[in-house]
Amino acid sequence: MHSVYIITTEHSLYNQVIDLRQRVLRAPLGLDIRNDDLAAEQEQIIFVYEEDHEVKGCVLLQQYDAETFKLRQMAVDATLQGKGVGTQLINAADLYAVQVGKHRILLHARETAVPFYQRLGYEVTGDPFTEIGLPHRTMEKLLV
Repeated sequence: MHSVYIITTEHSLYNQVIDLRQRVLRAPLGLDIRNDDLAAEQEQIIFVYEEDHEVKGCVLLQQYDAETFKLRQMAVDATLQGKGVGTQLINAADLYAVQVGKHRILLHARETAVPFYQRLGYEVTGDPFTEIGLPHRTMEKLLV
């Protein structure tokens, strides 16, 4: 079975979320997520895509302001990239944001991921910048 749902940092799958983010987002850059301060994630909304009791995708929503969430740490297992998992995660995050009364989601997208977010209705809103050694763009989506 596979599905998208919300967990907390206390959930048994949270360590798999950390492991997935390490494999997909940090290790290729020679970084270790375990060196990051993850305490703030206790206050964030953690979406997971789970398949056969394994986390294969995740994304987090962080409170930005009264109207806005910041989407962060999107990661999908390499074997499932391009197969709709990321789209399911973003759709779930967008829907959740609307349900709790937010009007906007913003994010910092790696330059290579900009087309993915554009297909889902996100727009580039800022100049290119470097984050964790990679080119990024600020993007946002106004929610209806």
